[in-house]
Amino acid sequence: MPAKPSRRERRFKRKAHSQFSAWAETYDRHWLNRFLFEPSHTLLLREFEALTPGRALDVGCGTGALAWRLAAGGWEVIGLDLCEPMVQQARGKSASPAAGRILVTVGDSERLPFARGSFDAVTCANSFHHYPHQAVVVREMFRVLRPGGRLLLVDGWPDQFMGRIMFDWIITRVEGGSVWHRESRHVRAMFEEAGFRQVKQRRTYSFFPILLTRGVVPSEEARHAGRGAR
Repeated sequence: MPAKPSRRERRFKRKAHSQFSAWAETYDRHWLNRFLFEPSHTLLLREFEALTPGRALDVGCGTGALAWRLAAGGWEVIGLDLCEPMVQQARGKSASPAAGRILVTVGDSERLPFARGSFDAVTCANSFHHYPHQAVVVREMFRVLRPGGRLLLVDGWPDQFMGRIMFDWIITRVEGGSVWHRESRHVRAMFEEAGFRQVKQRRTYSFFPILLTRGVVPSEEARHAGRGAR
């Protein structure tokens, strides 16, 4: 279970919720879509080209741009976001031919309201830096994935000087407050500590440097073998 949030973390969540509620109606037209969100989604969707469509969860789905594209590709998708106005915007896109394959709901990434092993894939695009307890979120994502399922997480890559300028200075101010952009080694460590195997990372550039981290849930046999080798 996640630690009880501190007063600072509760205040941060309330501030982020308020900001994204106000941003919801214009979010899809913001300049970040062209330079950050769309390139991130393209990077993620390439990972799905080799996968057989199944059941996917998009955590921090915002207005549902990625979730709807996954549904259009044949996936059964649940989009989850803490901000109700964002979820309403996502639901408003229901005229899409993929409407029967998508459900968008309000929920907290630290307490995913789904049973263990519910999904074949979990995605998280450009929202991870908003989560106060990031390791808890990664463990929750691991929990709801089936053996062989994979987590695909995209966020800013602040490892180098330009990345630190872009994310710790520009994005932090655009998004209105304290956020937690993590270096690639920290994200990898969270994946491995949660139990993911075959953890791989790809770095790419649009206007912003972007990091994709992928992890696979091992089979029960592999988990037991790993325990026995310790």
